[in-house]
Amino acid sequence: MEESYVELAKKLASSGVKVGKFRADGDEKAFAQKELQFPYNTLFLRHSSKPIKYWLGKRDVDSLLSFVKALR
Repeated sequence: MEESYVELAKKLASSGVKVGKFRADGDEKAFAQKELQFPYNTLFLRHSSKPIKYWLGKRDVDSLLSFVKALR
């Protein structure tokens, strides 16, 4: 999925939306499973105290982009 997120970041660059990467493996796996309920894709919105989980099955760039745009 990393390639999809790189492409998503490029498409959103001029919109002010920032895409970050957090690898949920290795030392971070326990944190990701407990706090982020991994394997969900998690979105953190600036004005929200809770993250939004994305688990629609479609992980292509266009599906991710549509989901992000729907939240704005």
